[in-house]
Amino acid sequence: MARVIVNGRQIACKMFPAGKKHGPEWRAAKEWEEEQKRLAREGMTIPTALELLMAWGDSYLTHVQRTMSRQTHVEKKLVTKDFFAYCGKKGIHDLAEITSARAYEFLSRIKDERGANVANKYRKNLLAAWNWGSDFFEGFPQVAPPFLKVKPFPVKHGERYVPPESDVIKVFQQAEGQDLVMLLTLYFTGGRRSEIFRLTWSDVDLQKEKIRLTDNKSGNGMERVRWLRMHPELVKALKWWRDARPCKVDNVFMQLQNDTFLGQPFTQRIHFMERLCRKAHVKPFGFHAIRHKSAAITFVSSGLNAAQVLMGHYRATTTDRYTKSAGLYTDQSEILSALGGSGIGQVVENLLKTKIPQEKVS
Repeated sequence: MARVIVNGRQIACKMFPAGKKHGPEWRAAKEWEEEQKRLAREGMTIPTALELLMAWGDSYLTHVQRTMSRQTHVEKKLVTKDFFAYCGKKGIHDLAEITSARAYEFLSRIKDERGANVANKYRKNLLAAWNWGSDFFEGFPQVAPPFLKVKPFPVKHGERYVPPESDVIKVFQQAEGQDLVMLLTLYFTGGRRSEIFRLTWSDVDLQKEKIRLTDNKSGNGMERVRWLRMHPELVKALKWWRDARPCKVDNVFMQLQNDTFLGQPFTQRIHFMERLCRKAHVKPFGFHAIRHKSAAITFVSSGLNAAQVLMGHYRATTTDRYTKSAGLYTDQSEILSALGGSGIGQVVENLLKTKIPQEKVS
């Protein structure tokens, strides 16, 4: 076996065995060694298999951080950390050593420890990382992704709890001021919690009665934007809050609990809905349940695609998981009519009169 110098280290080279001196094998090994010396003199280094493995993970996470949401980056970073810890324990130092058998062993362990749903998320993230490496990482193996051969684990999906209209009304009746305006914004837009939290006043056109929601669900790092018409009662509520808010900041909704965070946008409100549900004496539900409720009301009145427009889904199949049925596209005026005509919508006018002094609304 020939011994060659790589990055200043003498290693055995299996690719070019020693063979007879000055023979074809010897000359090939000698030429390869000379090439390595030349690259070293020029300040270039050839990464080892382990260095390639680690660099792939780092490069992919850098790509994710640059093009995707913070939440997605945190999730993929955790998955990568766990998988590389597994590789370390198993002595896997080369991308070529990541076989479908290893992938199955790792994912099966995740399933046993944390459940099938979590294991399937790990599979999805690692498959995405492998595909990215195959397309964009120099020296990456051009083979079928080992994670693709592992079939998703069966998951028992329980029905998501969507509260009755009467319970939503009771919870709304417990809210006041900014809290009530935020809940109404969630209901009338069908927005995700994160979309509502990051709203700024430049996203709210009170004159044209439109609101802009943004998300990072496109999958290519591009921000998606959708403008929705606002129900007149939501316009009233936002006009009141614009004038009544204690801090004139860009973000629509703000923290008010203490001077340190006063005026800053929300990142989470962990116990907010729990407290309101407890005060209303109803079964607990969260922000996402309000989004589901808006979709359900819209679907019953106007069909699947009306709900799709409201929720900002690119695919009707995604909305179908909310509605369990199908329908046709519809105008947004029908969405506003459905939401405003529901039992929740009908009590909003009275709520605004009793909870928010209308003389402050300009």
